[in-house]
Amino acid sequence: MSELYRTHRINERWGVIIAIVFIASTLRAPLTSVGPVIEEIKQVMEIDNSVAGILTTIPLIIFAIVSPLVSKVTSRLTMSRTIFYSTILLIVALFLRIAGDFNLFIIGTLLLGIATAFGNVVLPSYVKWYFPMQIGLATGIYSGTMNFTAGLGGGLSFPLSEISPIGFRLSLSFWIIFGVIALLLWIPKARTGAKLEQATVDQSKLKTSKKVNIVKSKLAWMVALTMGFQSMVFYTMVAWVPSILIDRGLEPTTAGYLLMLNQFSQVPMTFIFPIVASKLKDQRILVVIITILFLIGFSLFFTQSLVLLIIGIVIAGLAMGACFSLCMTFFSIRANTSEGSISLSGFGQSVGYLIAAIGPFLIGYLYDATGSWNSGVVALIIMSILIFIFGYPAAKNKVVEDET
Repeated sequence: MSELYRTHRINERWGVIIAIVFIASTLRAPLTSVGPVIEEIKQVMEIDNSVAGILTTIPLIIFAIVSPLVSKVTSRLTMSRTIFYSTILLIVALFLRIAGDFNLFIIGTLLLGIATAFGNVVLPSYVKWYFPMQIGLATGIYSGTMNFTAGLGGGLSFPLSEISPIGFRLSLSFWIIFGVIALLLWIPKARTGAKLEQATVDQSKLKTSKKVNIVKSKLAWMVALTMGFQSMVFYTMVAWVPSILIDRGLEPTTAGYLLMLNQFSQVPMTFIFPIVASKLKDQRILVVIITILFLIGFSLFFTQSLVLLIIGIVIAGLAMGACFSLCMTFFSIRANTSEGSISLSGFGQSVGYLIAAIGPFLIGYLYDATGSWNSGVVALIIMSILIFIFGYPAAKNKVVEDET
């Protein structure tokens, strides 16, 4: 098995990395591309605000439901084939969203949530298996891609809708291209990777017969809750930061550009932090850095100075990128085996996205109750503190197999 792993180095496996990059490009952008064109979707589909709000919540709930089931599917299909079939499902889902009426849009959104859940859970484990000596670099590449394309999804969606008579359908169909390229690139991996994967996984099982009961692991809960409040911050920012910025006196267009800036600010940290984290046995100092960045960034949201708001947006983006990629790295380094990694990833993302789904609703409720967006900013600061409370113990040098 060690001989097999020694051949899996990034500088010799660019085909695999490029395929992973295109898979990663489809995991966030199809979701972030909805918000900027939601007004047009409401008009065309003849739906109200409450129903439109469900469109952003459905994928999070689906993530929470589906994520724990992924390990069972991959144990039958292997990770390589699971990614292949989930990418096919994603392409179908993206087509259904633009193919007809609101019923098809909802069906497409449901299927998109399922396909994305599989990709979110399997990719960290696949990287751990395929690049065990370069987990940090490989994680940085795919998590950076996820955040970069998420920014593109939000930034390009409205302009694309303006250049065509089909409007938002062009914006949402744009990501079908990435899905098709990802599928074509992954076909060789699905054919050859499954056999190699089965061989290495079987050898791993011979070395450790210990079954991972992830629910009983305190470490797994710490990782899951860190993932949860990280995701809550992300989806709350996507949903409400433009409204907060408009309340501070910015034009809607400027607020939209600053949200895109926030997304792009995440990219450097999503690339750097996994590399640093994988070289450290204990990542608690990284959790401290992330928390400080969050607190500084969100504190600047109280001001009405454009310069300070821009600085706050960028600093918060750095923290969000660092925190997201650290959570992705935890799914790999907080387990000894691929089986443990995929169980931790599934459990962590299930709990995480269930928590995340509460965030946008909570901030909206606080605004209705207080009449001020300051309550939402305070909530973001509290989320940052909770990330520290759960992330600090999650960053200790332990693995879930030792606790179950």
